[in-house]
Amino acid sequence: MKVSLTKSNIGIFILAYSRLTHLKKTIYALDNRLSKDDKIYIFCDNFSNDQNTKIVSKVKGVIKYLENLDKKRFIVTFRNERLGLRKNWHLAWSYMFNKFDKVVCLEDDIVINKNFLPFMKYYLNLYKKNPRIMNISGFSTKMKIPKDYEYDCYLTKRSMSWGQGSWRRVWLKFEKQKQNHKNILKVKKNKKKLILAGGEDILRAMILDYWKIIESIQVWWIWNIIRNNGYCINPVGSLVKNIGFDGTGYHTKKGDFFPRNKSYLPKKKMEKPFFSEKINKQFLNKFKLKVINYHLFNHLPLALINHLFKIKKFIKFN
Repeated sequence: MKVSLTKSNIGIFILAYSRLTHLKKTIYALDNRLSKDDKIYIFCDNFSNDQNTKIVSKVKGVIKYLENLDKKRFIVTFRNERLGLRKNWHLAWSYMFNKFDKVVCLEDDIVINKNFLPFMKYYLNLYKKNPRIMNISGFSTKMKIPKDYEYDCYLTKRSMSWGQGSWRRVWLKFEKQKQNHKNILKVKKNKKKLILAGGEDILRAMILDYWKIIESIQVWWIWNIIRNNGYCINPVGSLVKNIGFDGTGYHTKKGDFFPRNKSYLPKKKMEKPFFSEKINKQFLNKFKLKVINYHLFNHLPLALINHLFKIKKFIKFN
């Protein structure tokens, strides 16, 4: 049975750029499970003239494919210039929240299963007025769920972005926050809160984003949830598959893999928020750094970390 979202004022969109094969699989899975009366929004970034010809060719291929989609079903926004992942993401979410109270985002390497849309619809509607619930993910991190756990989802303080849903109220808070790295990294209580609620690797991501070594969007989305003492809904079994671990992902390289809980057990709905410290501890353990790396990122001066990464990059390419 196909699911209707727009009747519940839920919009769904896909971020696209250069991965045509992945994008086709993402669109196919969504198109076949979403009501034919619903619209699918797509935001396609562009290329720049200084990019290599291979990338330009791939982006042109995506644009050509999207131009030929059914315009009644697919509402495609083509960027006039290369915006980059962060800006395309930001403008897409902003556009969607101007139209809908509740929004679901899929990246172009996320393939949903039959349970994803019903799960999103149910919890986006159920918790639309609860200020503590701030994010829903379709991805389930691989870990052991206690046998006596009765719900079909669990709460964490860190969001996962693969198949992500949220509310306009959360977006407004996100827009108001000042993205000041030093206010987190150099204020002891904020830094501690970031690590304890978000996991050790979030500290690394925040530092690397500060030095523009990576371009992270989710680190700020996660911090917005943490600073507002929010919770994130995660399914006990993954409702999506990430097919981007083939070297084409923005923050992944070929051979990377992030395990997921494959089985989906249709248990009891979490009609009232229930936070399990035991499950959350297991969840955060999945994001631990190697001991030496954690201490380096936690204790070395920011400038020295940047210097070390420059040396690492130099050695890599020489």
